[in-house]
Amino acid sequence: MKINTPLSEALGTDIPLLLAPMAGGPTTAQLVSAVSNAGAFGQFGAAYLNGEKIRSSAEEIRTQTNKGFGVNLFIPEEPPYTPDDLRAATSAISPHCKYLGIEEPQDVTQPMPGFEDQMAAVLESGVKLCSFHFGIPSPGIMNALKSVNILTAVSATSLDEAIKAETAGIDFIIAQGSEAGGHRGTWIGNWKNSMTGTLSLVAQLTEQLETPVVAAGGIMDGRGMAAALALGAAGVQMGTAFLTCPEAGAHPGYKRALLESKSDTTTVTKTFSGRPARGLRNRYITEMEDTSAAILPFPFQNKLTNSLRKAAADANDTDFMSLWAGQAASLSRGLPAAQLIASVVTEYTKALEDAAKAVV
Repeated sequence: MKINTPLSEALGTDIPLLLAPMAGGPTTAQLVSAVSNAGAFGQFGAAYLNGEKIRSSAEEIRTQTNKGFGVNLFIPEEPPYTPDDLRAATSAISPHCKYLGIEEPQDVTQPMPGFEDQMAAVLESGVKLCSFHFGIPSPGIMNALKSVNILTAVSATSLDEAIKAETAGIDFIIAQGSEAGGHRGTWIGNWKNSMTGTLSLVAQLTEQLETPVVAAGGIMDGRGMAAALALGAAGVQMGTAFLTCPEAGAHPGYKRALLESKSDTTTVTKTFSGRPARGLRNRYITEMEDTSAAILPFPFQNKLTNSLRKAAADANDTDFMSLWAGQAASLSRGLPAAQLIASVVTEYTKALEDAAKAVV
């Protein structure tokens, strides 16, 4: 089945469905290629990768698909912090480090790869789409991407952000609703004031913008895609739904936690990374929040907790892992990517048929 929208036409896909480019390992070459081969559009999260790794990842994906795929980067931010802030934040995670049998981290400098190095790799990678989180790229970067025919997308959590993205000439706007898992993409104002639900946000943006809008947040099946497209979205972006696919690089304990969830047990927390992000609540989040622990700003808190999260993964202890997930995680299915996409298309078709019957 082919579903034609401005998104699927621009990307050359059969259906207007993007794999959310989840940074940190879930979007493996196997998952990205499987999604693209199944008629949707695969993306890999490269925020924590240097230029060399971005190039090698793109090359690996190309060995597994001749279809288009995309990459995602974080707009860099390095807010200030003091030595006292670092000591307080380190002290806050010290009990958890002791519990896991590791030393306290000593250094949070250079928490992210160089953005210029990343962009140089993207421009050489042959990707079809480059999306950005936490802001919009500079006019120079926009021109460079356009010069090599790479389309652009930006996450927006509010109308103000979406308008600025449209003014900058972004090709697609990812409407990140409050239900979305992972980091909130807010880059204008307080994130707490940009927690509109996905469908409400899509309805507002499609009403006031000309740029195609992609719905993201809480969409796990074809019913969600039908609802988003009915409100004018050009497509949907799904992340949590793919985390439990066998091709995904999520930790086995992480996948198990998603598959065993029966209701919404997610929360938005800064305790792992220093930026608000939605994930399954666990012991680490609860204890850090209950003690009002000191937290560094992103990306420094993210580096501070890196060794803790790695030790927890090695110990298969999900109580100290960042289990990013959207509010509909309980709908996780654990299917291979191609089978999941086929199910989404079947569910989408049925949703349209049911809606037509209801009208009659």
